[in-house]
Amino acid sequence: MSTIRLKNVFKRFHDTQVINNVDLEIQHGEFCVFIGPSGCGKSTLMRMIAGLETISAGEISIGGTVVNTLPPAGRGVAMVFQSYALYPHMTIYENMAFNLKLAKKEKAEIERRVMNAAKILQLEPLLQRLPKALSGGQRQRVAIGRAIVRDPEVFLFDEPLSNLDASLRVATRVEIARLHHRLGNTMIYVTHDQVEAMTLADKIVLLNSGPAMLTKGSVAQVGHPLDLYHHPVNEFVAGFIGSPKMNFLPGELITGDTQAASVRLINGKAIGVQVNAAAANVGDAVNVGIRPEHVQLCAPEQAHLSGSVQHIEHLGEAAYFYVDVAGAEPLVIRYSGDRLPLLGDEVGLTIPAHHAHLFDSNGEAFQRTSEKVRKTAVSA
Repeated sequence: MSTIRLKNVFKRFHDTQVINNVDLEIQHGEFCVFIGPSGCGKSTLMRMIAGLETISAGEISIGGTVVNTLPPAGRGVAMVFQSYALYPHMTIYENMAFNLKLAKKEKAEIERRVMNAAKILQLEPLLQRLPKALSGGQRQRVAIGRAIVRDPEVFLFDEPLSNLDASLRVATRVEIARLHHRLGNTMIYVTHDQVEAMTLADKIVLLNSGPAMLTKGSVAQVGHPLDLYHHPVNEFVAGFIGSPKMNFLPGELITGDTQAASVRLINGKAIGVQVNAAAANVGDAVNVGIRPEHVQLCAPEQAHLSGSVQHIEHLGEAAYFYVDVAGAEPLVIRYSGDRLPLLGDEVGLTIPAHHAHLFDSNGEAFQRTSEKVRKTAVSA
């Protein structure tokens, strides 16, 4: 079993703290995605699991064995990098077989493993070609095949699709998902792409960066993708997960109990939010959060907010409207109706209480009462 456990893991480069107090468990067979802003340490965390970076403090175990001092070759992991790193003078077969030859595997065993990987990745017709004769997506499949032939317990993917164009990214992402379903190995995947994270992951590990991580740890939230989307633990998670990001509206708490709260927005209108606000005080400064697809258009006289349409992005099946609202950043609304507002139109907006989120002055979320929350692990 290839369960991976990280206990109080730290990483420092001289005086710079990169990874701060990560406590994490990745179960055998899980597809776990590390995501976060640039510089948050997601690739560094993966490289520590692989043994390519030493840890400054803490413990990493794979399959019950502490691997802090083990070299990469002794950890039962195989890594696929952002660059394909194929040998240009070798055929695809030779590239996939190279590490097995170095390990002095029998010729028949090499043949069996390479052909099995080639079949899984649909590379059989390409085995006698050189890398220069392959497309970017095919080269990435070869890099994945080179990892498969090692028969590892754990696969590590470090932004493997970054060099591909949009259509190839989608196709290769589907192939990786099918590969995980077929092999059932533990997989850790680093990306900055939210679509990859949301569609591939059984578990997302969102890492933060900046001054907050020194007190709260590098991990902002861990959980199923929909947990992070529907139940973010703070404004950082709410603003990072989702594209476009969640809208935030400043306000003041009017009333609050275990089931609901009332908030006065900056325009004086009151709205309801279905959260447990029993611990808050009347008059506290709060932020109301609402995702673009949950804001509803209505007549200005019936609205919680109103503003003028400043920009429109047409996507075909829907459109995003950027509405200038007094006292807040422009609100983004996803709309798929037939009667689209025009630039400059005055529109009314309502915030449904069962879709709204509420955050205190420190950015921490009040627990929503409108939906059952999945079990979610958060870092210390």
